[in-house]
This record gives sequence, C-alpha cells and structure tokens, in this order.
Amino acid sequence: MRVAIYARHSTDRQATSSHDQITRCQAYCTAKDYQVTDIYHDEAFSGAMMENRPGIVSLLMAAFDNRFDRIVCEDLSRISRDQADVAHFFKKMVFVGIEVETISEGVINELHIGLKGTMNALYLKDLSDKTHRGMVAAVLRGSVPGGRTYGYEIVRGLDEKGELLHGKRKVVPDEAETIRKIFAMYLNGEKLRHICNTLDRMGIAAPSGGKWAPTTLVGTRVRKTGLLRNTLYRGIVTFNRMQYRKNPETGKKLSVMRPESEWIHVPIPELQIIDDATFDAVQAMLDERSSKAAEYRATVKLRDPVETDTIAKSRIRDWRERQIKTGGKVFALFAGRLKCAHHNIRMGAHWADRYACRHHQCANRAVRYADLMEAVLAAALRLKPEDIAAYYQSDKIERKRQRHVRHLEKSHRKLKDLRSRAEHALSTFGVGSDTSELKAWFEDNTEQMRIARLDIDREKRALAELSPPANIQKIHAHFAKNIEKLRVWSRDPEAVTQLRNTMKSYIITAHWDPDGKRWYRTCEIEYDFPAMVRILG
Repeated sequence: MRVAIYARHSTDRQATSSHDQITRCQAYCTAKDYQVTDIYHDEAFSGAMMENRPGIVSLLMAAFDNRFDRIVCEDLSRISRDQADVAHFFKKMVFVGIEVETISEGVINELHIGLKGTMNALYLKDLSDKTHRGMVAAVLRGSVPGGRTYGYEIVRGLDEKGELLHGKRKVVPDEAETIRKIFAMYLNGEKLRHICNTLDRMGIAAPSGGKWAPTTLVGTRVRKTGLLRNTLYRGIVTFNRMQYRKNPETGKKLSVMRPESEWIHVPIPELQIIDDATFDAVQAMLDERSSKAAEYRATVKLRDPVETDTIAKSRIRDWRERQIKTGGKVFALFAGRLKCAHHNIRMGAHWADRYACRHHQCANRAVRYADLMEAVLAAALRLKPEDIAAYYQSDKIERKRQRHVRHLEKSHRKLKDLRSRAEHALSTFGVGSDTSELKAWFEDNTEQMRIARLDIDREKRALAELSPPANIQKIHAHFAKNIEKLRVWSRDPEAVTQLRNTMKSYIITAHWDPDGKRWYRTCEIEYDFPAMVRILG
C-alpha cells in the first residue's frame, strides 16, 4: 500500500507541530505495513481555506498523477476545517480511487465527512467568537488594539503578575506636539495640502516615514479613519468598527464596516493629546468642508423608509458582486490566442494598445486593438447555428464517438467478466472461506471492478460531450448576446469571461486596400464547440 502523509499547523507558535504529526503518521504507517512514498505539509496555514496552501495543492496534483493509493493524516481537520472543502476534497479522492485514512477516525467515509465537517466548522465559528470576545474584554480593561499608532509607542514590560504587557501605550512627546500643530492648523482653516507642505518643510516625517499626504490626515468619512478623526487623541478607544470575512473564492480576508451602534468606546484619559473642545470643533469642520457629506445628509433626510430599505439592499448586493469578481485586470477577448496568418506565429501586445507579429517585415505590425476587435467581432457574427450542428455531424466527431463507444463496450465486458469471476469464486470456495490468498484475490478483483466502473463513467461523459445538443438555437442566441455586449464595450468582464473559453485561436490576415491606401484585417476563428455547449448551454 503506497501512502502519502499530510500534516498542517495553523500558526508560527506551533513551530514543531507539523513535524510531530509527520512522526506520528510515520509510526502509524510502519505499524500498518504501509509504504510511505510522499510527505506533504503546510506550516502556519489556517484550515479555513484550501486554495492558498501549497502543500495541499501539491498533494492533489500528485493524487491525480497516481503517485500513491492512500492519504494518511493525524485528523480530518488537518485537511480542512471547512465543510465544503472537506467534502470537495473527499469527492476528488473518490474519483481517482484514493482512500483517506486518519489516525483518529480510521478510513474516512461519507459519515465522517458530514459529522466531522460540521464539528470542525463549529470549532472555527466558536474560536472566532471567543477570540472576538477576548479582544473586546481586553479593550474594556484599557488595552489599545492594533499596532503602532502615530503619537504613541508600545509599552514593553511585565505586569504585577510577571506576565508580558499587552495593548499598553504611552504618549511620544515629539509626535504629540506634531499632532497638536496639525489640529491647530486645520482649525485655523488651512487646507490639507498646505498643512502637508508645512510639515514636509519642517522636516517632520509622516507616520509611514515619507512625505505627508491629505489622505493621511482625513482618511475616509464612512470608516472614520485618518489622523484628524482618530478618537484616541481625545483619550477614547473606538473598537469593533470592522468585521472580517473571507472571500470563498480567493480565501482573502476582507474588511466590512459594522453598524455604528455596535462600535465600542472606552475612555483612556492618560492617552489624551487633544482637548475635547478642539477635537469636536475639528470634527464639525471636517463634516462642513465635505460637500459630499452635506449633500448625503440632506438626501437622507428626504428619503422615505421604503427608499432607504431599497438602497440598503442594493449596497449589500453590490458588495457581494464585488467580492465575487476577481481583483485582476480584465483581459482582452483574444489575449494570448492571436495568430498571424502570414507566418503562423503568435501575435503579442508590444506597447500601448498595439499588437504585432514577431516577424519584422510582416504586414501585421503595430495593429491597433480597436482594429483587431472589429475583425474578431465581425468573424464571430458570421457563426450560425448550422455551423455548430455541422461540427457534431462531421466525420471527425463521428470517428471519435465510435472510438468511445468501442471503449465503453470493452469496459462493460470487462466489468461483466470481473463480476462473473467473483460469482464463480464464491460458488467454488463458499462464502465462509477465510484464507489470506482468497482475501487478496477478492480485494484485487474489487479494485479492478472499481476502475472499470470509473472507465465506464469517463466514456459516458465523453460521449455526452460529443453528442449534438438539443438547444443549439439557445446556445447560439446566448453567444450572439455576448458578442453584442462586446460591440458596446469590448472589455465587458462577463462577456469576455464566458466567450474566452469558447474560442481556441484567432488567425489574423492583413489585406491592402488600394483605393483607401490602407491595411485592413480579417479574422478566422477556431471554435471549441464542446466548451461552448458546456458554458453557454
């Protein structure tokens, strides 16, 4: 039995945890007479997401390369604490015929996935609640959360119990004086840019160490950030303003504002730098100077409850859509798939919005993006439903179908023969036979039957992908709708995302127009019709 060991620990404080897990799993495999072929581990990675863990990604790639027959780990929570991730991982392993075994639970089945997945998810939720509760309690006891704040330094030392101090701050006199100057200049009506220039000329470094910027002073009105809005300068800690959620697609942690009614304000008089009157006057000036804030307040007063509720729901919907979209740039429809018809080589983006063939004497040099999109969209508009139907009726596809049919029949025959062999063995030796050789034979026969069933499922999926779709008109209408979107905006993210995988390549040919004395381009598109049916069907 070839096995791979996987280990994971969550934080840097568990420096030897993964090593201890691997040692325990190795001893377990030795006792079970398993042959350890690979060892994978993730150090200081949370179990809440799988996408950002290099060890588990390498494990999955090796599983699909058939490098082992079983995965051994200390506990199912080492794989993941997320219910969906655990279930998806188990489904992949079932597909490739690899069992998952843990020291705590033994060989994992669907019951473990349901129960342990739920328990691990509840553990994460409970841990999050307890962590947040502990942070709130620490703030109420006088601690200041977060890292370095301009005007203060972190106090290092031990308390009366001999334990390390956490969250204690003390005022830095020089920085406190700079803060008082900033508040005084703003209260005197000076512009933010003038304040920044004055501080730079005085040789006072900004909190980041460089030059001062207006955003450093005012931050954002909604999130109440910026030096001039920091309530710690009036001796009040404001906590619980933000909550953090992980994007299920990327695993990245995102901050979301809590309602202002949930914010926690704790007075710490010894840290006060700005008196209450000055601080309140500056806040009033910040609101007054912001025309957007004044306009917003006036608009809110005129809203009825129904309109307010509609806007709130719209903001939540927009927020969710922004989390689903990727943070990267929107690629061109043909990015990486342009080919020059004259030299049969790839065309690439060379500068600005220009694309070119690498051959220096080619007519496809310095072609504008807009000209290429015009040629591509014109070619795409020539696609008809009959072209999609003709692809599935072609001799090439028919030969592929016949090949898959033959493989499917062969797999059915193999499965039937394996079942007959098992029935014959049972009738010959009897159900109660208990020899080690017979057990090994039955295990091997069962494994071959499982592989035969996987082959049957694979051939059925291939045949389904090569069968003519019944909704060709609907698929073509969806395709044409996306092309129309690109004619309005050539980088429409939804249309580009859907159409990119339906086209394999774009072959660009340059033509000379003697009347207009200019070059123009035409395009031939190589389509991936099975992908088109899968994506747009």
